[in-house]
Amino acid sequence: MQAIHRRLFPPLGLAILLALTAPSSHAQQFERFGDVEAHYSAIPTTFIPREVADRLGLMRSQAQGLVTLTVRDAAGETLNVPVDGTVTVVGESGESPLAFRRLDTGGGVSRIATFPLTTSAPMRFRLALQLDRNAAPETLSFMQRFHRDD
Repeated sequence: MQAIHRRLFPPLGLAILLALTAPSSHAQQFERFGDVEAHYSAIPTTFIPREVADRLGLMRSQAQGLVTLTVRDAAGETLNVPVDGTVTVVGESGESPLAFRRLDTGGGVSRIATFPLTTSAPMRFRLALQLDRNAAPETLSFMQRFHRDD
């Protein structure tokens, strides 16, 4: 059964990242920095299939979100880019750090981080991408509102 399961489904890390960062995805967003594109997405973890969440060690919960980041060069190859970040609820004080971890999909590298999702208020994400170790990090900021069924 395990062998059949592995053949029918691509590596689950790759599957989730393809779903979250594919160019045709509704939630797809990206920003250019020269010839580099940073593709990012933020979703509630309840959008992730249970099996995928289990394999990635993620808790599916209305109170937790997931932000993904994939950086691609001009040739479309993924880049292993260190990233730091924070998330803030708009109108509230204080930031929550994002602890990004590397996710090797077999076909490239992405970063994922979870964050507390406790409100329907807009949230501001600030990511610092170290595209060149000899230069200051590039800043990527975006806002997103999550609709919760409280």
